[in-house]
Amino acid sequence: MALTAAAVATENLVLGTGIALIPQRDPILTAKEVASLDLVSNGRLRFGVGVGWLREEIANHGVDPGVRGRVADERLRAMIEIWTQEKAEFHGEFVNFDPIYSWPKPVTRPYPPLYVGGGTASFPRIARLNAGWISMTPSAGVLSRQLAELRATADHDVPVINIHMGELTAKDVDGYRNLGVEQLLVELPTEPRDQTLRLLDELQAQFASFG
Repeated sequence: MALTAAAVATENLVLGTGIALIPQRDPILTAKEVASLDLVSNGRLRFGVGVGWLREEIANHGVDPGVRGRVADERLRAMIEIWTQEKAEFHGEFVNFDPIYSWPKPVTRPYPPLYVGGGTASFPRIARLNAGWISMTPSAGVLSRQLAELRATADHDVPVINIHMGELTAKDVDGYRNLGVEQLLVELPTEPRDQTLRLLDELQAQFASFG
């Protein structure tokens, strides 16, 4: 709902889930939500997904935490079928449905870009899904080492959205410039409107030095 509100209030803002925990979501409903959001945003959606780490939370959604990775894999494959096939069906260990119609189809073809969140354990999944990576690092140096491992695992050019969790200065952020990162996200604390606008002005002044 929040992303839909952002979509209709903006024209160029890229929207993303950071992240949607797939073991906790029904694949048929989620596929329709993603396709609808991609439609109303005119293709500005980046679908960030993950398997989750809080075992109790996953169990409360009726999924055995011990198989959450396999559940996520099947549900993502099922959603891809729904997005790409006029009449989709899926029969697996954890997901099973007979032929269905689901509209609208995503504006972005074949479907909105997938980005898998997580650490190095997510790299094989990224490779299998031909997906991007949402990383979270304190510095460009840490990310550089992880990227070397990722690029050795995946057989495609992996787009990376990195969340910078370190000190927020122009010097620290500028270190990512030569790493091939698609987007760099920085934390924006939840503050009243005027304080938030002042912080954005300060960040803009710092980042203006990048040229």
